[in-house]
Amino acid sequence: MDTDTRVPTVWNQLAEAMYLKDSPTAEVRLSERASFSFGRFQSSEGLPEMARPVVGERGHIVALQLRAIPFIEQFFGNKRVSSGSYPIGGVSAIDLQDEPAVLLPNPFDALVLYITQAALDDMAYAHRAPRVERLVWPQGAFDPIVHHLGQTLLSSLERPHHAPKIFLDYVLQAMNCHFVCSYGGVKISAPQFRGGLSSLQMRRATELLEAHLDGNIALQQVAEACELSVSHFARAFKQTFRKPPYKWLIERRVNKAKDLMANSRLPLADIAAQCGFADQSALNRSFKQIHGVTPGTWRRTTTHGRSGPGSSRGGDASPYQELRS
Repeated sequence: MDTDTRVPTVWNQLAEAMYLKDSPTAEVRLSERASFSFGRFQSSEGLPEMARPVVGERGHIVALQLRAIPFIEQFFGNKRVSSGSYPIGGVSAIDLQDEPAVLLPNPFDALVLYITQAALDDMAYAHRAPRVERLVWPQGAFDPIVHHLGQTLLSSLERPHHAPKIFLDYVLQAMNCHFVCSYGGVKISAPQFRGGLSSLQMRRATELLEAHLDGNIALQQVAEACELSVSHFARAFKQTFRKPPYKWLIERRVNKAKDLMANSRLPLADIAAQCGFADQSALNRSFKQIHGVTPGTWRRTTTHGRSGPGSSRGGDASPYQELRS
């Protein structure tokens, strides 16, 4: 596991408490693009003994099981809070101040999220809801929302260059909203803003986003430039532009790609790179979702079959890429 000083100490403590550090049968992967707010914990063997509590840390750990567990016991201090089997999609919400410990004798695979109190406070404040200090969920119970959103986070660990930071922030915001509502017992409704972003805020936000077409900018950084909380900014941006920031960015990338296709002879692979897409396949998918045709088809139609240097690389994607689109 990366021991970079930017990594919150909770991850090192958690890995040590579960005997995963330097274990030849275990793997811990953290998401750098999401500021190390989630990771995947895997082991081909069970824990050698009961995992120790994480000491001196605050916040919540939410674990989503990616593999069924035939037997597990969870404790908060000396109190056993669950015993039995957990299914795929089973979720545990753990307050680190409860001195959690776990007996896990079988192989496991879990997506683990670190939820700070500041993240919960920000979400509650944006919705003018009461502060949530404890997340409560039946240990190991299936949660379809966390399971669905978790697959997106999981895929970002497998293919990090295909998941822009601002998109991951948006997914995590959705999760935090779900935690506040479903785990915190708070009923919230969409706040009624008098308006979206001001003209100054619109300019600051769009300039920052345009400068980071690849999406690798934190939602918090853009929100701070607009002097808003992350939750308030996300809602105000959507009200102003009728779409969230990451979708706005995708449309800007596609528009830039259209301009380059119409006015240059650059191959599509080069255009994709210049417009912030991870690769040509990513450009194909986004372009087809918006315009209903592949970039190669659009280019041939728009430029009336104009060819030039590199045109063999600038046509349609391969059948394999088309299938993935």
